[in-house]
Amino acid sequence: MQYKIKQLVWFFLMGLMVWMKVHAAPSSTLKKLKKGIYEENLVVYRIEFCKQPKAVKKAPPMPLVCLLDQSDHLAQRLAQRKAAYLDRHSLKGYTIQLYMGGSRTAALKAQELGRTFSYPAKLHYRQPHYTVQLGFFLDRLEAYLVYLNVVSKITHAMIRPCMRTREAYLADNVGPPTTEASKEIVGDALPVK
Repeated sequence: MQYKIKQLVWFFLMGLMVWMKVHAAPSSTLKKLKKGIYEENLVVYRIEFCKQPKAVKKAPPMPLVCLLDQSDHLAQRLAQRKAAYLDRHSLKGYTIQLYMGGSRTAALKAQELGRTFSYPAKLHYRQPHYTVQLGFFLDRLEAYLVYLNVVSKITHAMIRPCMRTREAYLADNVGPPTTEASKEIVGDALPVK
């Protein structure tokens, strides 16, 4: 019986060696593994993507030209605008805020910096904040063009919506009203009540 066990173990070991030689990796792969090189064919795991559709050529954009001639209606629209301003006691517009905070000295410095521009810089105090505003603009685009120059010197400046009375606007832009002021609407000027 001992002989059969030895023979059985010997057959098992020989079969194992033959199986290892048949199923073992080639020697070149073993050498690559010893050198730290790993290769594996991953083609079977690759995802196939659908082809992208070809780009459709779009028609060139149309030129930015107004199809309707607005010059015919311009006088009428200006008259409507002036009539609308007669009913208003205040004007909507924009201002450039140079400073807002609690420090009076910082507000005065911002006001001094604002005086280098062609628009008046005004200091307002509403407890507990000081505010320095530069100019009054009826159009945001006009305010933005000035803002581009201001922001190069004062980086924390910003454009804010603002309302002013018509009298204050005329006093700043036209000058103090005279006793002989006419209530007629001349040109594009705002009328004085």
